[in-house]
Amino acid sequence: MMICGYAIGSDEGVLYIRGEYPKSIESINGCINGLKDKKLLGKNILGTKFSFELNICIGQGVYICGEETALIASIEGRRAEVDVRPPFPVTEGLYKKPTVVNNVETLAAATGILLNGADKFSSIGNKKSAGTKLVCLDSFFNNPGVYEIDMGTPMKKIFHEIGGGFKEPVKAFQIGGPLGGVVPLEIAESLNLDFQEFTKAGFMLGHASVVSIPNYFKMFDYIHHLFEFTAEESCGKCFPGRLGSYRGKEMFDQGKKKENKIPLKLLNELLETMKKGCLCALCGAIPVPISNILKYFGDEIKSDIKA
Repeated sequence: MMICGYAIGSDEGVLYIRGEYPKSIESINGCINGLKDKKLLGKNILGTKFSFELNICIGQGVYICGEETALIASIEGRRAEVDVRPPFPVTEGLYKKPTVVNNVETLAAATGILLNGADKFSSIGNKKSAGTKLVCLDSFFNNPGVYEIDMGTPMKKIFHEIGGGFKEPVKAFQIGGPLGGVVPLEIAESLNLDFQEFTKAGFMLGHASVVSIPNYFKMFDYIHHLFEFTAEESCGKCFPGRLGSYRGKEMFDQGKKKENKIPLKLLNELLETMKKGCLCALCGAIPVPISNILKYFGDEIKSDIKA
């Protein structure tokens, strides 16, 4: 963050950390104080004209704050809602000043590039998906955890060599968080850890978390879970996000109670409206995993669908 501040001429950085992670906050505070003690943070660092202050903002765990304009609103003490763009944060961001928003992994990669050189970084992976990626494997793997893996590594190797295979049969994965695509096992094992490759196949690599969907879990219930999550976490700013997520949840509530079958035409229209009309990726990207399930697991849920 200090490198970024130096590059863009900023003298202040804000780290937004969820309040559910007190150990993380404690650790980062210790690092900040250590830098200040060594005169590497604060006014006129190392006797130069460069000054930089680093502060922590403790968030309250709202998922929408992963979106940059909602994040800025939360830091300012406003309700965490997505803002209409333009203007973009680089023009008008925190307190109406130009602001750069990046995730920790990006900033860590920038540090590595400066330390080891751009050629070293770009030699890993390929031109568009270079460097390494943190991959999180869930508890269905024999070796769960977070691993730093070279871009371009076959997913099959990640699953079976690094992850140690599965504790029980798995039929699909949701890769890249709650908004990531749902990838059938056989397709996932044919892909590499590559952003463009995932996108071309109709999925999203995102932040590369891997959530396993076991054979026994019904895909109908998984779609219901996705709509329920989105309805709960939507900021409510735009109509397609606020209403669309709840209508989807209501539709699958009725399906779970066997009151009505899901009208496929209406569901597809709802997904298209959310995809095109939502202000942010929280509700705008949820059609991706749902569409993946309809495409690859249609036979499993056909008894609950009305064409």
